Amino acid sequence: MTKHGLKRWIAEGGPYIWLNAGAVSVSVLMVVGLLLLIAVRGLGHFWPGRIASFDYTDENGAVERMLGEFADHEVVPRARLGRSDPRIPADQELVERRLIKTGNRDFLGIDFHWVLGAGMGTVSFPADAVALERREWGNLYGYLVAVKMGGKSIANGAQPWVALNRQLGRTRAVFDTIRHIERDLIGGINYRLERLRLKQRGLELAHKDDPELLARMQVEQADLQAEYDRHTAELAGLYTDLNAATYVVRLADGTEHELPLAKVVRAYRPNAMTLPGKAGFYASKFWEFISDEPREANTEGGIFPAIFGTVLMVMIMAVLVTPFGVMAAVYLREYARQGTLTQIIRIAVNNLAGVPSVVYGVFGLGFFVYFLGGNIDALFFAEALPAPTFGTPGLMWASLTLALLTVPVVIVSTEEG
Repeated sequence: MTKHGLKRWIAEGGPYIWLNAGAVSVSVLMVVGLLLLIAVRGLGHFWPGRIASFDYTDENGAVERMLGEFADHEVVPRARLGRSDPRIPADQELVERRLIKTGNRDFLGIDFHWVLGAGMGTVSFPADAVALERREWGNLYGYLVAVKMGGKSIANGAQPWVALNRQLGRTRAVFDTIRHIERDLIGGINYRLERLRLKQRGLELAHKDDPELLARMQVEQADLQAEYDRHTAELAGLYTDLNAATYVVRLADGTEHELPLAKVVRAYRPNAMTLPGKAGFYASKFWEFISDEPREANTEGGIFPAIFGTVLMVMIMAVLVTPFGVMAAVYLREYARQGTLTQIIRIAVNNLAGVPSVVYGVFGLGFFVYFLGGNIDALFFAEALPAPTFGTPGLMWASLTLALLTVPVVIVSTEEG
């Protein structure tokens, strides 16, 4: 390229085009790499890890039998341990240690333990080791001894695993029935009772005395209460059946414990599973993560409520933003007189596009929730006060706040387009 051609290329903006294209390419590669890293590190979480068993000798010489999954390992300098350890040779500078997920939080206090490789004995993977995923206290690792119903063993010897899976299926069915009664039937009754209470409270605030209407409301309330009592009696029987099933498990230290089967979500023996079995387990765990509700303080279960709320909020935001943002941009560019006022509006829109999102969040909380929602409650839902109806954070206010955040960006982008 000649000197004249180089100057012409620079004048036409060629270097900036290539720099912009290179920056976009690097950004895309970084995003793809981040997604791949998340997929590699995150999706492997659902694969059933083998349960290891070994004797561990601590620095005092005490031997403890440990049972759990290998979660992580690292090599650290000897000085990082902060103390001398007779298990480590004096000339050894680097020490290997492993993170073991021992579970059994209700018995051991914590789920994970760091152990030094120098203190670990021979590692084995017993085929009869059982992992029990529970609704409370996290995973439990041990050896299944027996399954009981009403205090009587229904299987022992070589059959407890078969009996556990059979009884676990029945327990899940009873648990689902209880959940349906509590959330759908009793929840619906409580909602209708609350509506009746609010209606009565509204009549009191309006100083309206209608004996016939009050009598009808009392009859309806009595019918709902009778239906509520029938469902609670049914629940009592179901809970009795649910709590009758127990299982006996032997932990790594040799102690045996009898625990309720109702707290178990799933049971599996990863050391005895085949590759198709592990693939099926992986698929079920992944589907649970996508479609189920969280439990154990959001450390177990799924993320469906978060996915549903996010998707619905974005859809509502798009419905609000798209027409207003596009119409405002088209008007400013094609129809508005390009004068001082239009320039001020355009500068304001550009400035709003650069405002931090936390400012919009504070504005949405103060204006939509406290001011607008509080006034709506005072005007139309006085009978429910002090409990808020619209004066509380919700999906609608979040969507409106997100719409305000997005409108300036849409206007600027549409104008440029």
